Amino acid sequence: MTEVSKLLNEKVLEFNSKIKDEPDTAKMIEGKTRTICICVLDGDNHVSKLENLELENFSLTDDSSADLRVTASSEILEALISRTMSPVKAYMKGDLKVKASLTDMLLLKKLFCNSL
Repeated sequence: MTEVSKLLNEKVLEFNSKIKDEPDTAKMIEGKTRTICICVLDGDNHVSKLENLELENFSLTDDSSADLRVTASSEILEALISRTMSPVKAYMKGDLKVKASLTDMLLLKKLFCNSL
């Protein structure tokens, strides 16, 4: 398992705990089904599915089609997950690409940011 895989699945555990512990978060995603693909430029694609108020662990995939798609190098993804780099800075520099609706981008923010 790669470092990115480990970090992503740690975030899944945090996100699922947040759904159980925070009614506002659960209400925000209630009834939503979304697929999330993290495309690692120098590695593998990782996909997860949000369904029935639970996010599945990320698994490897060759398919990059998803409702939410994030593309970056493993170095950038690790920096974003560890919060040593701002997503806005990475996006503005062209190091991070996101394909998602505004609502889905807020979902990504909930997934990757602990303090929101």
